[in-house]
Amino acid sequence: MKLAALLIALPIVAHAQSFFQMEAGLGITRYQTENGRWYQNGQPDNRVTSTVPAFTLGLTGPVVTLGAWGVDWHADYVNLGRAAASCQCDTSDADYAAHTTKHTAFYSGSGRAQGVALTLEPYRYYAGLRWAAEAGAYVYHSSWNESVTGWTVGGPPVDLSLSESRWSVAPVAGLSVGNGKWTAGYRHYFMRYRKAENVPPLWNDADVLMFTKRF
Repeated sequence: MKLAALLIALPIVAHAQSFFQMEAGLGITRYQTENGRWYQNGQPDNRVTSTVPAFTLGLTGPVVTLGAWGVDWHADYVNLGRAAASCQCDTSDADYAAHTTKHTAFYSGSGRAQGVALTLEPYRYYAGLRWAAEAGAYVYHSSWNESVTGWTVGGPPVDLSLSESRWSVAPVAGLSVGNGKWTAGYRHYFMRYRKAENVPPLWNDADVLMFTKRF
């Protein structure tokens, strides 16, 4: 009975594999940062980590296949990596700001963005390579944790711990070239900070270079 079940299952598995493949990739994220948000250029102990390792793991398959042309779908978990910043920064009143030198405190924070990218990818084979564009949505969770030491506005020095995390949806678009199995790709994640966030992350958008393999 077990052998019979296996023989029946093999065509089903083979058929399913024609509809999707696994894919995994490693790359580099460059978060776009803004001077004055959790760091200040020219201040003591100013450090920013905005270029970090990234990785992805997911599924892909065909939507349309017409010879050298086609459209694939992708559903990928994408971890854009951990960003960080620290500095002896100027502060004012109840808000962090870069334009005043009334008070100083030491800021140190880190966070990351991770989620699922759902995209469509039109492609064409030309000169032995697969050339493609890609667009879709990034459903992601962003988090930022900040420690402030020596906050002196309105009283004696105090230490603060700030944090915020939230789910969001951002557009994502990219280009890639490969041989059908290995791909070198670029994506831009439009995650620009919204003023409704009380403790915004270090970054606005993110640029990612990724090398991906299909299995």
